Amino acid sequence: MTNAISTKTRVLPSVRGFAVFIIWTVTSFLCHAFAKSFLSRLAESSASASYLILTKEHDARDFSAEEMLQGAINATILTAVQMGICFIFVRVDVFDNDWTSNVAKVCHVVATWFTNLSMACMFASSTFAIKLMEPITSAVVQYFILATPLSPVAILSLPVIVGGAILFSGNPLTQTNLPVGIAAAFMSNIVLAFRNVALKSRMTTDEKSGVALRQFRSLLLGVAAICTIGLGLARIQGLITDLALFITLTCAISGLAHVVYSYVSTGIVLQHMSVVSHAVTNILKRVLVVLLLYVTGSRSASPINFLGLGVCTLGLVAYAWSKRYNTARTARSQDYHTPKQRIDLCTLSKYIVIVTCSLFCGVCLGVMRDFKIPTTADSVFPAVVLDSAGYGQQFTQWSMARVATEKINDTQFERTFTHRAQELPNKEDLLPDLGGYLSQYKNDIEGFLQEDLVANPHRSSFLSRKLRTHVEVIKEAQRLHFDIIGTVLKKYKYAILFDLATMENKGDPCISVGEMHFLARIKLKLLYYCTGARCTKKRFRMAEEQARRYSTDDLAILVHGGGNIVGYKTSDEHRFTIFEYFKGFKIFVFPQSVFIRSLKSPHFDICKKKYCCNENVTFVMRDHQSYRYAQQYFSGTTKYILAPDMAFQIGPMPRFLSPVFDIMWIRRTDAETPGYKAIPSAPPGIRMHVSDWLKWTTPGAPNSMERAHYICTNGFFYLQRGRVIITDRLHGHILATLMNIPHVLIDNKSTNSRRITSAGRLV
Repeated sequence: MTNAISTKTRVLPSVRGFAVFIIWTVTSFLCHAFAKSFLSRLAESSASASYLILTKEHDARDFSAEEMLQGAINATILTAVQMGICFIFVRVDVFDNDWTSNVAKVCHVVATWFTNLSMACMFASSTFAIKLMEPITSAVVQYFILATPLSPVAILSLPVIVGGAILFSGNPLTQTNLPVGIAAAFMSNIVLAFRNVALKSRMTTDEKSGVALRQFRSLLLGVAAICTIGLGLARIQGLITDLALFITLTCAISGLAHVVYSYVSTGIVLQHMSVVSHAVTNILKRVLVVLLLYVTGSRSASPINFLGLGVCTLGLVAYAWSKRYNTARTARSQDYHTPKQRIDLCTLSKYIVIVTCSLFCGVCLGVMRDFKIPTTADSVFPAVVLDSAGYGQQFTQWSMARVATEKINDTQFERTFTHRAQELPNKEDLLPDLGGYLSQYKNDIEGFLQEDLVANPHRSSFLSRKLRTHVEVIKEAQRLHFDIIGTVLKKYKYAILFDLATMENKGDPCISVGEMHFLARIKLKLLYYCTGARCTKKRFRMAEEQARRYSTDDLAILVHGGGNIVGYKTSDEHRFTIFEYFKGFKIFVFPQSVFIRSLKSPHFDICKKKYCCNENVTFVMRDHQSYRYAQQYFSGTTKYILAPDMAFQIGPMPRFLSPVFDIMWIRRTDAETPGYKAIPSAPPGIRMHVSDWLKWTTPGAPNSMERAHYICTNGFFYLQRGRVIITDRLHGHILATLMNIPHVLIDNKSTNSRRITSAGRLV
């Protein structure tokens, strides 16, 4: 009987402690996740914010001082809300002649502000990498104030724990060069150590924690519910915007989660262990969060990450072993607890309900659709946001969008026009049907689908040459994009894009639209972009300043595709400048073609030197002849792979206009015109129109990103004027294929049309 009671006594605290640890972990994560989202969106909405907002291009300027000031203001707002909610729900008892409570309160406010400031000024990865050093800071402060020594084993285990945790989290401190953000994170560690020491000294002298939840009142839940419903109704009535509602709720939820995790940390966990052990447990909490992100697929893990986990575990085992030699005083302060100080899960659960209900209300109001729980590597800059298709929202009667010769199924239609346009398609949806005319090649195609096309670029067109329908060609082009370009960009989290196209040549803006769809689908966050003519040296310097804040392992430099290698001197010199400014970063050039006017020109000799030997540069060629040119003239350390034109990421497009002419002849008027002069007269009764879409002007737009979409849309509009298309423009051919409009392709001076035929078949 006695043994049974003893076993029960041991089991209950273990279960209770595990429950407390889980609550501490989850609410801490929610607090910082919502805080990060709040800080980012508030910066985006502020007129004086100096962060890059990607719905428009900004003039280059030195904004570091403004950025820090705005970050401090935003951190102050968030801290004020969090402390206000803390005051409502938590009390810190003040004993006679007790100065420690005041110290603890001030330290808690200051530490919270420093943490928020750090997250506002730099990406969260660096903030939490620095905060992982908390045990070392706590050990120093505890030694000097409480005179609590650590055993040699414990001292040696602390750097092992910290180093392993940083390695496991995958967040090296080299990811940032923001001194204010780093200093704020370090100050947070120091001030939190003083807070914990102040609270711990009260526990050892007065044998009371003094931190407790205020008596729960149903009125609080009622007020919270009324406020939430009021915000929802105000949004429905149009009194506030989605952004204002989002900012309000993320701030409030962060404050509520802050209350719960702070109470668990100071009122429960700290009561049962030393300050250093508390900090070590805090590391365990953060490691668990990162582990959950790995398990759920939100982050990818490498063997190095799990090596860090093993190192951290060894350090934890060593530290736990060292605790056998605690002094009697330390053991007494850790083990003593009165009934009043025991875990009140019933009261605590009521406050957990408030956080849960707030989350649920946020989802119901629809504002949480913009919230993405960031990994610890989330950026201070907002991700680029595109509309669902950019050029298809005016279509209301979708039934008219079906093509007679081959229908666009619902999945394909949704992937072009609805919210699914920015979702990564299922791999199965892009695979060919091997049960029809392709059945004779089934074994060969199945083998081809398993090949590494990054290592074997010359094999990329094996399947596309066998396809017969426009939808099959489009699906295969997109599959190659994800399989080839997606593979080489998979490791990166952020990107900077140069040369967004906004000229009236409808093909280049359509390439840009396809590139933006592709980046959105692979979830690669765009930090900055600029259009070709406006990518000046001043803008390059601003982009370089942004790039240097990121690790070369996290940030990729992207360059717009097209058909201007060698043949357009200005474009080549522009790329040379990019190579020079962004040394050390991996640079990827979207699908391009080589246009050689003369093998004896001095510029061609310069291109051979610049394009041959840069191990950090990868060119994606969009046709086999360009790939052969690259192998012949640019062979060296520069990498060359092969993939179709990026305009295919737009997807199948249905007609939305009735044709005006029987034949629409797109005749080039630029440097690549084939030079033919005589055009035969149209047969009797046949209406034919001849012009170049360069002169088919597009209305203005508030920013370059939107203008690229408008020009591309105008290209589709232009093509639909004809029942049949004749064109010497490559993208006249590609856009006609996307719309399944019958057309005839004439080769042009650069031979792009001959090299890239059948809308994506690389020949």
